[in-house]
Amino acid sequence: MEEKCGAGGEKRYALFGGTFDPVHTGHLRLAREFARRLRLDKVVLMPTYVPPHKRKASMAPAQDRLAMCRLAVGDDPLFAVSDLEIRRGGASFTADTLAALHEQEPDAVWYLLTGADMFLTLGTWNRFEQIARLAVLCAAPRDGVSLRELQECAQTLRERGARCAVEDIPEFRVSSTALRERLRAGTGAVHGLAAEGLLPEAVAEYVIGRKLYTGKGPVKTMQTDEQFTEIIRGRLTDKRFRHSLAVAEQAARLAPLYGADPQKARTAGILHDILKDEKPAALLQILRDFDIILDNAERVSPNLWHAIAGAAFIERVLHVDDPEIVAAVRYHTTGRAGMSPLEKTLFVADFTSADRKYDDVEEMRRLAEKGSAPAMEYGLAYTIRDLAERGLAIHPDAVYAYNELVAARLEGRTADGGKA
Repeated sequence: MEEKCGAGGEKRYALFGGTFDPVHTGHLRLAREFARRLRLDKVVLMPTYVPPHKRKASMAPAQDRLAMCRLAVGDDPLFAVSDLEIRRGGASFTADTLAALHEQEPDAVWYLLTGADMFLTLGTWNRFEQIARLAVLCAAPRDGVSLRELQECAQTLRERGARCAVEDIPEFRVSSTALRERLRAGTGAVHGLAAEGLLPEAVAEYVIGRKLYTGKGPVKTMQTDEQFTEIIRGRLTDKRFRHSLAVAEQAARLAPLYGADPQKARTAGILHDILKDEKPAALLQILRDFDIILDNAERVSPNLWHAIAGAAFIERVLHVDDPEIVAAVRYHTTGRAGMSPLEKTLFVADFTSADRKYDDVEEMRRLAEKGSAPAMEYGLAYTIRDLAERGLAIHPDAVYAYNELVAARLEGRTADGGKA
C-alpha cells in the first residue's frame, strides 16, 4: 500500500542505492515496478563507493560499477545514474546522501528503495530520524523476508514518524553474488547470463571487455594513504579530519624514536578515528554487524566504541590486513599491557599531535621526546584520574598498561623486559 505524501503534481523521485556489483536485470525490474506502483517520475541509481557495514571480500572498482549502471539504463527516461557517493569518496551514509539530493531537488518528494533485509534494520541506521524525514521508506518481499514481516516493521517505523510503502512485488530471482560466481567461469558464462535475461547485454559486453570478476582472489582497491585520506575526509567533520592528519604526522615522526615503522604509523594515524563522528547507535549497530561483544566496562563507555568498531571496520571493510595497524587503532584509547612499538607510537601521537590544546599537553610533548614509556605512563595516569574524577568506568586494559609501566620503572627495566 502506497503511503500518502505531499500534494498532487509534485515530482516523485526515488533513490536506489547499492553496490551494483554488477547491476542486473532484477535491479531494473524492481525499480520499474516500484515506479509503476508509486507513480515515480525518476529512479536514481547510485552505486556506493564503500558499503558502510557490509563485509565484502571483493568488489569491482567504483568507476566500473558506475559505468555498468549507465550502460544498463541506457537512454531510458525513467532512470538517472548518480556518482554522488563515489565522488564523495569513502563510505557514505544514507542520511547524508538524501540531504544532498534534497539540496539538488528541493521540490521533489523522495522515496528510498531498500532491500527487504535492510528495511528490517532501518530503525537502527545512522540518523534514522533524519532519513525518515527526508524520504518515504520502501521495500518489497525478497530473500525469505515475507510481506507480513515488512508490514509489521513498517508499522513500527510509522510509530517513530516514518512514512513507508511496502509493495507485494513478485520476486525475480537473481543476485549479484550468484552472477559473480558464474561470471568467473569466463566469456561463455557472461553471454549465457545475457541470453537468459539476467544481465543486460551492454553490461555483459562491458564485463568481457574489462575482464571483470575473473580474478582468483579478492580485489583490494584501498591500499594507499592517499585513498585512506579521501575515505576519512568523507566520514569526519573538518576538525576531526584535521586531527587525524595531525596524528598521522606526529606518529610518523615519533615512530623511529619508539622503534616502529614510520609508514605504518602514518597509516594508523590517518585511520585511528575513522568512526569517531558516528553516533552511539550507529557504532552499536556496526559492533553487532561484526559480532563484537562488549565487556562491562566497554558497554558503559561509549567513548571507547569508535576504536573497537573502527579496528573491525578497517580490517573487514577497508581490507587493512596488517594486524599491527589494526591493533594500534583498536587500543589507541585505552592502551593495554604488552603493547607493540606501533601501538605505543599511535597512543602517544594521539595525545601530542599539533592540534591538541589540553592543560598538560606541553608536558606530554616533552615526555614524548624522551621515549614512549614516560609519555605513556603520564598519559595513562591523566586518563585514569580524569575518568575517576568524573565517576566513569576505567577500562582494565588502561589499568594493566599503567601498572606494567610503573612496575618496569620501579624495577629499573623497560616495559618489554629489557634494561631501563
